[in-house]
Amino acid sequence: DGADRSPLTNARFPRKWFELPMSRWIDRFLIVALIVVVAILTVTSLPSLGGHTLGGTALMAHMMASGVLVVGLPVFALILLRHASPRHRRSLTYRFAYLATVAAGLVTIATVFICMLPVASTEQMHSLMTVHGWAGYVMIPSIVLLVFGLRVTQSASHRHS
Repeated sequence: DGADRSPLTNARFPRKWFELPMSRWIDRFLIVALIVVVAILTVTSLPSLGGHTLGGTALMAHMMASGVLVVGLPVFALILLRHASPRHRRSLTYRFAYLATVAAGLVTIATVFICMLPVASTEQMHSLMTVHGWAGYVMIPSIVLLVFGLRVTQSASHRHS
């Protein structure tokens, strides 16, 4: 019913937002950070949908946010991996969205990394940048599904009757 027993008085009290376990705060911080970073990356990459190249301030903002993604996505993936285990009751939507978000993010990172190596030709680099863009855009619905899957799981585990 959303209430716990007080360890001092054994009285029942409703669970407040500030009484959440630290792991839940970390999860929320990581998800919000991922949403903000992907939003910045999406907004700065919108000119590419019109066939334009990135440049100037938009490119600089995109590069700074991508650095955060390169460091943050593996942290996000490893910390939220515990929710994918069978002992955690998460919705199938959440599990699919988690995998799609991580996979799309890794593809966006890997395509740029390959372009930095002296192995791809100019034509291959253009193809890799196309894949990079589409993989980045796949992250948007994946994150929406991830948040939806979390809400479905929380609603199912906190039924009020």
